[in-house]
Amino acid sequence: MIRTDAHPRTIRRASWRAAIVLALAPLAFAPTAFAQVGQPVPLLLESLALTPAPDAEQDAASVLVVTEAGRSLTLTPRGSALYAVAGEAVFDDEAIAEAASVIAVATGYGEGIEGPVRGFFEQNLPALAGAGPRTIRIEAFLLDLEVRGDAAPYEVAWSLALAEVDEDAFPVARHTKGPADARYVIREFSDLECPFCARYAADTLPALEAELLARGDVRFEYHHFPLVSIHANAFRAAEASECVVDANPDDAEAFWTYTDALFERMQAWSGLGDPDAYFANLAGQIGLSGEGVAACLAAGTHTAAVGAATDAALALGLSGTPTVFVGPYRLQDFNRVQGYRDAFGLIDAFADAE
Repeated sequence: MIRTDAHPRTIRRASWRAAIVLALAPLAFAPTAFAQVGQPVPLLLESLALTPAPDAEQDAASVLVVTEAGRSLTLTPRGSALYAVAGEAVFDDEAIAEAASVIAVATGYGEGIEGPVRGFFEQNLPALAGAGPRTIRIEAFLLDLEVRGDAAPYEVAWSLALAEVDEDAFPVARHTKGPADARYVIREFSDLECPFCARYAADTLPALEAELLARGDVRFEYHHFPLVSIHANAFRAAEASECVVDANPDDAEAFWTYTDALFERMQAWSGLGDPDAYFANLAGQIGLSGEGVAACLAAGTHTAAVGAATDAALALGLSGTPTVFVGPYRLQDFNRVQGYRDAFGLIDAFADAE
């Protein structure tokens, strides 16, 4: 996956409230086990040897449990699945280690993330003390923190949940596969000069088409996200793909045919000082009409549209490609079909609350 830190933005669960996202570290973890968030609540109880809090009033909205060390955690279900994990404790060394362990298990990232989370707490609690609520992105999750106290050990309230994006926050897609009313929507934000995106187009998307889109309840959306700070010709390639669509109004596959060719021949055009002629000629070479493509590029017909798509991706807080969402949730395991099935199951489990 390719990342760039240009124009970082912030997203919040279920809203666009302003928040400060603190950089934990450049992470690119794949889950080492099933994330407990999104699974039945008893799985986390078993994984962490949690027991119901004695004499606590339980309600349908939350489950109060205690850890082996006697600290309390609140588990919040949504529908038939765990939605959030929260705790509040004096963060001495033991409490920090325990919170990092809970977060590692709940996210499914395991030992790969436990150390960085623990290190973040140890290094940053003094700076966060008294600063009010803050949010840390941990890959597909958001960790809300509030640190209180004048000196260590600080009192820390924390809550972990999947980051969610409101449906209205996603841009409208021009290029899709599958029904408009599909229950499950896969959104890829892609850069045509990104080798990882090329691999996704060549290997992952065909598998999704064969195994998921064929079901009739899944839609795939492509969104432009050229990383101009590291890929000099990516923005122009995105414009060219739209010009080719204009030149082939009766070919519903023109966009996909042309972008596949761009990915396959990336080495030929990625280093060109002026790639316009190459882009215009490529259409004819692969059996599409290239009429008007050169003029379309020269006129900047789609510059504003590609710019708007880029701004929309940045507004979602994205910094790398490919970035893939299933419904409102960002998918880390996007190269395996099973990862999408798991995300569908998550959507279904949470929908039980509706």
